[in-house]
Amino acid sequence: MSQIFRKTLTTRHFDLDWNRHVTSRTYERFAYDARCEVLREFGYPIELMLNNNISYIPGSTNVRFLSQQFVNSDLTVETQVYRLEDGILLWKQTIFGSDEKKACEIETRSRLVQDGKNIRIANISEININTYQFTIHPMPTLQNTVEHDYYIPFSDMNCFWNLPSDSIWKIFEEGRFLFFKEIVDLNLIKETDSTTFFMGGEILIYKQPDPGSHVKILSWIESFEKIRFYFRQDIIDLNGNLLASMKDEQLFVSLSNSRPRRAPAAFFDKIERFIE
Repeated sequence: MSQIFRKTLTTRHFDLDWNRHVTSRTYERFAYDARCEVLREFGYPIELMLNNNISYIPGSTNVRFLSQQFVNSDLTVETQVYRLEDGILLWKQTIFGSDEKKACEIETRSRLVQDGKNIRIANISEININTYQFTIHPMPTLQNTVEHDYYIPFSDMNCFWNLPSDSIWKIFEEGRFLFFKEIVDLNLIKETDSTTFFMGGEILIYKQPDPGSHVKILSWIESFEKIRFYFRQDIIDLNGNLLASMKDEQLFVSLSNSRPRRAPAAFFDKIERFIE
């Protein structure tokens, strides 16, 4: 069993999303901060990494959101880290709210890279453990998608001169809004007293998107149920190369009381042609 590291951080007003809850990217930022503290414990503080041209490279992620959090919530991040083959780090993290209930679970991979090679941190033993099995499949042939152009600003990159995970999450979040604005119409939210909660998802990174580059976001619906649907997105470069994919679960809830509800018929009518 890997050692458990704990760190507590507090949410702020700027962490709230348009639903007045702590945004999903805040959980990833808190989890990333905790990972950096663990790396310090193993002899890799960020100052050493930057001075020795060592980069932290984020990888694929599975995340689940279990309870809503609000401003001024003290969130405790519990972190365990394992070393997989080729020096890849597997992070298992649970974020607890002030009430000590689970708020979020994140399993993600990352690498420390120096001169093009993965660093093997000796104090983190290589171990075979059960890892999350991703369910993302390739886009079906002739699938109807909504396509949007997106510019990745240089201001989204971090001190390692690459995109942190939360910046990649931001691209997918933007694609989600663009899809619903174009196909569903955001005014439908108030008209039907319905919104959707992001319950969790999978992100596969095949090649790091570059800051300052132009990409395309392709969006569609994998499947649709009575009170939820699974949203799919691909990020591709201008040559058509697949950079990253996401599958997220969206739960329909009443805007007025935040309780689960059936999808409005008007919503289904608008998105039906984009369902696999």
